[in-house]
Amino acid sequence: MAHVPHPSSVSGAVRPVAEASVVHMILRHARTRPDALAVRSTRRQLTYRELWRRALVVAAALDEAGVGAGDRVVLLAGRTPDTVVGALAVMALGAAYVPIDPEHPGDRTAAVLAGAAPAALLHSGPGGTEDLSAPASMPYVDIAALPDIAALPDADAPGPGGTLPGPEDIAYIVFTSGSTGTPKGVQVPHASLANYVSWCGDLVGSEGMGSPLFGSLGFDLAMTSLWVPLAQGRTVVTVAGLWDQQTLFGERPDDPYTFVKMTPSHARFFDVLAEPPRYDRVTRLLMFGGEGLDPALIASLGDRLDGVRLVNHYGPTETTIGCCAFRFDRTTLPATPTVPIGRPAWNTRAYVVDEQLRPVPAGSPGELVIAGRAVAAGYLDPKRSGNRFIDEAELGGPAGRAYRTGDVVELRPDGTLLHLGRGDDQLKVNGHRIELGELRHHVLSVPGVADAAFDIVRGPIDTLELFVRPVAAGPAGDLAGTVRTALASVLPSALVPEAVYTVPEIVVNANGKCDVAATRSLVLG
Repeated sequence: MAHVPHPSSVSGAVRPVAEASVVHMILRHARTRPDALAVRSTRRQLTYRELWRRALVVAAALDEAGVGAGDRVVLLAGRTPDTVVGALAVMALGAAYVPIDPEHPGDRTAAVLAGAAPAALLHSGPGGTEDLSAPASMPYVDIAALPDIAALPDADAPGPGGTLPGPEDIAYIVFTSGSTGTPKGVQVPHASLANYVSWCGDLVGSEGMGSPLFGSLGFDLAMTSLWVPLAQGRTVVTVAGLWDQQTLFGERPDDPYTFVKMTPSHARFFDVLAEPPRYDRVTRLLMFGGEGLDPALIASLGDRLDGVRLVNHYGPTETTIGCCAFRFDRTTLPATPTVPIGRPAWNTRAYVVDEQLRPVPAGSPGELVIAGRAVAAGYLDPKRSGNRFIDEAELGGPAGRAYRTGDVVELRPDGTLLHLGRGDDQLKVNGHRIELGELRHHVLSVPGVADAAFDIVRGPIDTLELFVRPVAAGPAGDLAGTVRTALASVLPSALVPEAVYTVPEIVVNANGKCDVAATRSLVLG
């Protein structure tokens, strides 16, 4: 029986993805364009030939350490060429890499290590591994200590079988904020990643030299800037951090970036610098992701965006980095509260439904459900899935994975999606997703805390504020300081509240929800 289109859905283009994985794509470039520049930093650069050969060396070391196809390898992921080599090596071996930002606190890293149960840990150079709570028996492989690539013969694939990963093998696992206080590992298969980089590569175009990589690889926001250029045969420029303004935004009149991806909060931060970036002299395309995009922000950037194509990019980690996009430029800003998130990626479908998964009328708010190739393979611990991962058949579509995003959207008359906010306790701060359940779990674990509320203060850099009610009335001592110290020991710095206030009560409104504005007034009072 023919499939009847869902009355409140929109589909991305149906396109074939020729290669099974990013690994296959990079190997093709290593064969056909071996001298093209793949990775560049201020101290080092790798051609595609060198990148592939170096990855084979690392894969051989992992193989010798007992890592095989289907295993997981934790990768201490700084923004360096060795990190790129390590991630490629793990995937080429048929294993999945699990990135951890070296700057994450020890407890957060320990939680990821416990959840990942890795077969090995991959790092580069001394430092950064001393405080890891990893089993003593787990092999550590130091990329920097491995021999030079010069003596390695050409090879197509590592490992005893000499095969590359298949489409349903897991490419990487990213641990996101979890509502129980423990991060959840999202498993992304090669087919989903290959679909994403192919779609996104078409989205950004084929002109320019590549992209700067400046975001934390402990989250998936930065993976666009890592894997899309490499899938295209272009260059990833590793940037030490936001302070490296010359590498990130130094004018490039003869060799502009293909694209630069950032959060709206990044753009607000850069806009208050003494010399804000001239995007029109740096890149051909500017991509925003991780947060809702305010049209007023685009207007404020003015003529520094002249000639720069713009993309609003949307997607939870569970939908493989990004699953929807909206193309525009500064002269065609829509008259909407936020810039639309557009249409789904290739081979991907979007449904707008009510709480019972029934379609809502076009133009009415509903929950966004993503189905098709973009959807990840589920959580590493299937007990964590709850009702998030469902069968698309429940929506009247073909059988297959679908993901309930928890985001509220509406389908516009032109067939694009408009993001209206969250339908649950999830927040975005500077592009990082926060489950309020996780924050509450950690805050309420601090002795002396009875209740808590949170708020985001938007600005050049978004800040998260926390209000805590002490267990007992009267002076609370330095409870605020104690709470902040405790959170800093278990959460990435981006998720630690900038300000913590003690209040006599958490005010609740008539609907039974926390009234943050009224709670804040208690601080001022």
